[in-house]
Amino acid sequence: MLKNINILIRKKIKNKTKKLTFLIIVSIFSIIAISINSYNKIEKINVDAQIKAQSRYDSVRKKAEIVNMTLYDLKSSEEFSNYLVSMSDLHDISYNRLKLFKDLKKRNTIYGNVGYHLNITDSLSDTVITLNGTIDKETFFKNLNFPEDIENRKKFMNFYNGNINLYFNDDKININNETITYIISLDKKVFFSEMMPQADNWYLFSKGKLINFGNSNKKLINIKKCLIEILENDKYEIITNGSYRTKILGKRAYVFYEPSFNFTMLYLQPLTNIPGIVFIESLKVLSVVGILYGIYLLLLSFIFRPLKELAKKMGYIKNKDEQELEYIEHKIEEIKTINQTLQTRISSLRSYQRKKKIKDYLIGILDNEDFSQIKEEYEIFKVKSYRVMIMEIYDLESVENIFDKFNMSKDLILKYFSEEVICEVVDLDYKSIAFVMEELLPKEDLEEVFRCLVRHIDRNFGLKFTLVATNVYDDILEMPKAYRTAKKILDYKYIFKQERVIFQDKIKENSFNKYYYPIELESKLILRTLSSNEISVKRIIDEMFNEKNSSSMDKKYIKEFGVLLYNTLNRIFIQLEEINENIKVEDYNINEILAINDGLELKEVFQSKILEICKLTKIEEENDIESIKIKIERYLDENYMIDISLENLADYLGHSFKYTSVLFKKVMGDNFKNYLSIYRIEKAKELMQENEGLRIKDLAELVGYNSSNTFIRIFRKYEGISPGKYFGIVE
Repeated sequence: MLKNINILIRKKIKNKTKKLTFLIIVSIFSIIAISINSYNKIEKINVDAQIKAQSRYDSVRKKAEIVNMTLYDLKSSEEFSNYLVSMSDLHDISYNRLKLFKDLKKRNTIYGNVGYHLNITDSLSDTVITLNGTIDKETFFKNLNFPEDIENRKKFMNFYNGNINLYFNDDKININNETITYIISLDKKVFFSEMMPQADNWYLFSKGKLINFGNSNKKLINIKKCLIEILENDKYEIITNGSYRTKILGKRAYVFYEPSFNFTMLYLQPLTNIPGIVFIESLKVLSVVGILYGIYLLLLSFIFRPLKELAKKMGYIKNKDEQELEYIEHKIEEIKTINQTLQTRISSLRSYQRKKKIKDYLIGILDNEDFSQIKEEYEIFKVKSYRVMIMEIYDLESVENIFDKFNMSKDLILKYFSEEVICEVVDLDYKSIAFVMEELLPKEDLEEVFRCLVRHIDRNFGLKFTLVATNVYDDILEMPKAYRTAKKILDYKYIFKQERVIFQDKIKENSFNKYYYPIELESKLILRTLSSNEISVKRIIDEMFNEKNSSSMDKKYIKEFGVLLYNTLNRIFIQLEEINENIKVEDYNINEILAINDGLELKEVFQSKILEICKLTKIEEENDIESIKIKIERYLDENYMIDISLENLADYLGHSFKYTSVLFKKVMGDNFKNYLSIYRIEKAKELMQENEGLRIKDLAELVGYNSSNTFIRIFRKYEGISPGKYFGIVE
C-alpha cells in the first residue's frame, strides 16, 4: 500500500514538473516574441520618421535649387549684364535698373508660388530693387527688422513676420570696389510647407542663430548648444551625403545641411511611447498563446486522447526500445541515400572533367605539357587509328524541344558504338557534338550505319542532322588538325544538302586548297562591317582566308576567290545604299579585286576596302550610352545560351577587355558576371513557363551552362533556393 502511494506521489511530482517546464518555456518564448515585436515596431517608427524627414528636406532642397537656378538665370541675363556695365561707367544706370526691375519682377512672378522673393541692391545706390519696385534701403531693411549695420555685413539671416530673410553679398562681382547684394525672403508657410504639419519639431540654424518653425521655443538655447557641439565635433552618424543622424536632449535628431543657403535644418523626432508599444505587443502575444493553448486542449480532449486509447487497445503503440530501433534503422537508410547521392555527384563531376580535358585537346586549347599528363589516362588516346566526326543540327529554327531530342540522339549513337569500338563524345555547343571514334569498321559499313542512324533520328525524333567524318588518322597528335578538317567539311553541308552523311573523300582533295567561305561567315562579316566593328572584321577576314599565309595561296584559285570577295563587297554596298542613297559603289573601285593575281595583295586590298566601309559607317557610339546598351542587350539575347565571356563581348564591341569591363559596368549597372548570371536565371524562368516538362539538366543547357550543378549553385545564390524547389521539380 505504501509503495503504491509513493509511486502515485512521484507521478504527480513528475506531471507538475512537466507542466512547470512547459510554462517556463512558453513564458520565455512569449518574452522573446514581445521583445522582438516591440523592437521591430520601434525600429519601424524610427525608420519611418527618418524617411519622412529626409523626404521633407528633399522637397525643400529642390525649392532651394529652383532659387539658385533663378539667381543664376538672372545673373546670366542681358539686363543684369547691362546693369553691371552701367555701374562701372555710371552711364544709363537708372534706365538699366528699371530694365533689371522688370526682369526681376517677371522671375518673382513665375517662381513666387514656390514661396520666395528675390531682391537686389548694390553699394552704389540707396534703393533696393524689389517685386513692387525700388524701395529706400533704410525703409526696406527696417521692414525686415535688419540691424543698422547690415551693410557692413557679408551675410545675415533672421526670422520676421513669418519670413526667413537671407542677406548676402556676391563675392564674385566687385566693380570699382562696389558690390552686389541679394536679399531673399522665404515664406515659412509656403517654402517650408512640408515641415508645417510637424512645425514644432523642425528648426533652422545658421550663423549661430536657431529658429523654430512652430510656436514652440522651449529648450531652444539647450538645443542650440547641443547642435553647435555636434557640428563642431562631428558627433553624428552619416545617413547620406549632407544628411546626419544624432541625439539631442535624449531624442533622435536628423541634421540636414543645405549648401545653397549655407544653413542647417534639424528635425527633432518626438519621443516614442515604448511602454505603450510593449503593452500592446504583450496583449497580442498573450492572445495568440491563449488561442493556441485553447486549441491544444480541444485537440487533446476530443482527438489525441481517444486515438491514444484506441491505439493502445489495438496494440499499435510500441514501447521505447522498439521506437529507438526504428529510429536507428531510419538514420542508417538516410545515410545510405546521402552516400549514394554524393557518389553520383562525384562520378558526374569526374565525367565532366574528363570530357572537358578531351574537348580542350580536340579544339586545340590544351598545352602539350598538359596533354602529356592526361594521354595515358584515357583509352581514346591509345588507339592506333581514329576518325573525327561532327554531328550538327541542319535547320535549328524549325526544331521544338531541341534539347530532349538532341540528348536522345546523342545517347542513341553512343549506345550503338560503345560496345563495338572506343568512342568519345564532346559537346561543342547547343546544336553540335563531336565524336572521336576508333577505326575498326570498314568505311563503307561505317557510312551505311551512320545513314541508318541519321534516318532513324529523323523519323523518330523529328531532328535533322548533318554528320561529317574525316579520313583515318594514325597519329594522336594530329587530333586537333582532324577536328579542323571536320569543321571545314561541315562548311559544305548546304552544298551536299541531300546528303546527311558526308565523308571527307566525297569532297575533292583540291577543294580543300580552294578558298571558299560559307554564307554564315559572309553574313557575319556584313553585320560586323555595317556596325563598324573593325577588330571583329579583321578576325573574320583571317578566317575567310583560312588563317593561312596569303602568299601561299594556289594561283589557280585566286581569281575564283576574288570573284567571291567581289560579290561580298557588292552585297555590302546594296545594304549601304538602302541606308544612304548618296553612297555609290563606283566611288570605291571594287573592280580592282578581280584583277589581282597575288594572294597576299588580295587579302590586303579586300581588308582595306572593308575597313574603309567601316570608317564610312562609323558612329561615335562610345558617347551614346543607349546605343551601347542596345548592342550589349542584343548580344546577350543572341548568345546567352552558349558559353560566352567578357572577352567575347569585347570582341563583338571592338574594344579592349579592360575598357569593355569598365564600359559594361557603367552602362548596365553591374559587372558582366553578375549581370549574365541574373539574365540567364530570368531566361530560365521564361523557358520553364513555356515548357513545364523540362528537366533541370536540360534547362541548364538551354541557358548556357555545361553543368547542371553550376546552374543549381548560381540559381541558389541569386534566388535563395534551388531551381528544383523553385519550379516544383522532383529529380
